[in-house]
Amino acid sequence: MAQCCDRESDRAASAGTCPSCGAQGLQVGRETVGAMAALGVPAPCLARSAYSFCRTPGCPVVYYSTGGVVLRQGDLRVPVSAKDPGLDVPLCYCFGLTRHAIAEEIAATGRWTASAAIAAEIRAGRCACGVKNPSGRCCLGEVRAFEKQALQRQSTQPVAGEKNPSRESSTS
Repeated sequence: MAQCCDRESDRAASAGTCPSCGAQGLQVGRETVGAMAALGVPAPCLARSAYSFCRTPGCPVVYYSTGGVVLRQGDLRVPVSAKDPGLDVPLCYCFGLTRHAIAEEIAATGRWTASAAIAAEIRAGRCACGVKNPSGRCCLGEVRAFEKQALQRQSTQPVAGEKNPSRESSTS
């Protein structure tokens, strides 16, 4: 596990940009960082009052704060969907919905219901995105975007055993 308290460009972090990739971060609460941090993260790394979340996919930094506090994926208890494109990574941390589960539902039914189910849970007051989602924000937009992409991918794939008309016309 990396030392989260390593000093990596105090100036960049104080300006609100990621000390690794330079992207503008999103403010995230201390309670989110504390909930996500692995047990081995030193307490001083969790004592800051303000943190930022880096959502840049290729950047190893997840959270940073003024004074050089940096937490990477290895410093957290859960994979971060913004950093890890894996199918078994949750898109909805409150209800445990992974990319795989959403894609599987769309493949089986030809439609999506995950975002509707999440929206119903939100209305019922049963989500905790501020603590359970590493970004500290609601997942609904990300889930809807993934559902739309998965549905589009499915509609462009030929049904097993069918000939692909676009290939036939190019070879005729």
